Amino acid sequence: GVECYDGATKENFLLKVTVLSWSGDTPGLSKLACLTGHNSYMACRYCDLRGIYNNHVYYPTTPPSIETYKTYNPSDLPKRTHRDYKIRIEQITTIPPSKTRDTLISDLGVTGRSVLLEIETTRFPTCFPIDIMHLFYENIALYMLKHWMGCFFKDSILNDQPYVINNKQWTEIGIEMETVRKSIPTDFGRPPRNILHHHNGYKAEEWASWITLYSLPLLKDRLPAKYLKGWSFFVKAVQLCQKRVLSLHDQEEIRKLLLLFYQHYERYIYYNI
Repeated sequence: GVECYDGATKENFLLKVTVLSWSGDTPGLSKLACLTGHNSYMACRYCDLRGIYNNHVYYPTTPPSIETYKTYNPSDLPKRTHRDYKIRIEQITTIPPSKTRDTLISDLGVTGRSVLLEIETTRFPTCFPIDIMHLFYENIALYMLKHWMGCFFKDSILNDQPYVINNKQWTEIGIEMETVRKSIPTDFGRPPRNILHHHNGYKAEEWASWITLYSLPLLKDRLPAKYLKGWSFFVKAVQLCQKRVLSLHDQEEIRKLLLLFYQHYERYIYYNI
């Protein structure tokens, strides 16, 4: 510990600090925890879902029927544990640098032993949470917007989908956002910018407001009903995540809502059923 002075008691005391969690973006935490990272076959630090390569690594829980890859239950994915993590480290560190070791690293998703394991309170993966900014605000929100704007895929034919909102309607949405700028209370955060013109420059706070405040009313009667309903699951989950205190009921509700959104995305957008 560190010797400190207590101004209230006028006495010295030994200050001991316990580190409970480490935060950062995914690439940073992957290096800190000695993981293979978000573009590898074992990208998730919480589960053992293995990726599939097709010009890029993808992580479908239900692969295309013509393939023979493993199918996963999205509501019960195989969890990674602290014990498994330590076992995998031992497997990696006992092999000298070689192709065999590289293959094992790819299979296990661990590159070595993190220095953070020297701290007794470090537990994998619970000490490495995903922050809401990188998970929701600057990630899923942007990708869904690209779907609705018809620019998600490089191949324009693939963007011809029933959930795409035409340019005229996006222009209307942008104008409506500009119109309400002066009437938005400061407690709601920064006034909304025209999402059609400025979404590439949106900050995390603006994405958060778009998700929780503006997206549902502005997409209503523009986005087909089943797609709006699917998006509403995500919106409700994010709104709950923003609460200062989360009860066990809140956590279970968030889990259910995100699972519903995932199932909606996989069925109606990924497979386009």
